[in-house]
Amino acid sequence: MSLKKKVQELKRDMILKEASKLFQNEGYENMKVADLAANVGVSVGSIYTLFGSKENLYNNYILDQIDYYLDILENEIKDIDDPHERLKILTKIKFQAFLSHKNVLHIGINHPLFYINTYNFTDEDDVMMNVYTFISDNIMQPLKEKITTSKSSLEMTLLYDSISTAMVKHWVIVNDDLMQKSDELFESFLLLVENR
Repeated sequence: MSLKKKVQELKRDMILKEASKLFQNEGYENMKVADLAANVGVSVGSIYTLFGSKENLYNNYILDQIDYYLDILENEIKDIDDPHERLKILTKIKFQAFLSHKNVLHIGINHPLFYINTYNFTDEDDVMMNVYTFISDNIMQPLKEKITTSKSSLEMTLLYDSISTAMVKHWVIVNDDLMQKSDELFESFLLLVENR
């Protein structure tokens, strides 16, 4: 890698790290690119050159957060054999991620989870598809082997994601206790996928 590319990468990482703090403290709507530029010591133009737009900067922040929480999930479930427990850990991590980033959720770009709709789920390099594949292989497939279901592990993953995302959206709107919904999510999901 050339020195120029290395410097660009370091600058990009530095901007993204500071942007993460601002998104978390200020929220998407209130975060100002000019403040970010001043905090990092670069021009506003440099930020737009590297990221293209505030929305793309936000998407990069979200992608970093997804990677971060996927690493946590991998670490948390590695010594857990019970697929039910793995699913409960997944729920806890997902809900905690949203709780700790509530300021970042915003309705201004369609809905709080707009980034989920911005990716091509058939692309093998797609971050969300990688997450779904991990969950499908490491949580849903072992669960599928313990319950009676006609659903594939990927279908189970997508159903789980839909239900959990709906609960997060409800939480954003009514501001109830998201963590208290963990057991409800678990039970609802099992009712939906099990052949009874």
